Amino acid sequence: MTIRLAEPETRVLEAFARRQLTWDAGQSAHVVTAQQALGIFTAPPLGVLVFLAIPTIDPVTEDDAVERIVSLAGLADLVSDSAGAGLDIESLPIEHVPPGVNPSLAHLPPAHGWQMPIHGLSGDLVPMIDEATEEFRRRSHGLPARAQESIANEIWDRPSFAGLPLRVLHAAHRLGMIANDRTKVSAAACGPWKRLTTPRGQVFFYQHGPAARLSLRVVQ
Repeated sequence: MTIRLAEPETRVLEAFARRQLTWDAGQSAHVVTAQQALGIFTAPPLGVLVFLAIPTIDPVTEDDAVERIVSLAGLADLVSDSAGAGLDIESLPIEHVPPGVNPSLAHLPPAHGWQMPIHGLSGDLVPMIDEATEEFRRRSHGLPARAQESIANEIWDRPSFAGLPLRVLHAAHRLGMIANDRTKVSAAACGPWKRLTTPRGQVFFYQHGPAARLSLRVVQ
């Protein structure tokens, strides 16, 4: 099955992948198709799960549906080399995600059952992200990596908008999903899952269980 994307969507998808590869070149991506969309889940080293949906030019039939975990770098290269010819996702080797290393990509958030949406504006969230980032830089300056990681965990685990951990807002900001503008955003919950939804993508956080404490590295 070859999936065709419009040129602007191709650029968005490659930028989404390349940005995260600067944080961790060995990342994987869980790719799924819907009727007329290509969905990509990733787990950057921020303790969250990120989702981007890209519209496809042609509908994807049930017989042609694709779901597989692949190398994020391989996906980025495939997008870069496609030159409008379409993406053959099944040409990418399947990545096997070991338990405990990146469990969130093997256990995706639910598609339904999200409750109690709380709405807000993107620009209202940016100041608290900037304040937290500045606090991290001030407190971690000159400290060894382990101490920096401890400070990062302390700061990014704090509750913020709609009870979301600050790490959710931080990840969304780093990926360009929220900016200092009037874009509408919303938060919702489904059991142990929490979700931030923006027009540019979604960020998920798993509150309890085996995926609750994903390995965190300090991302500047």
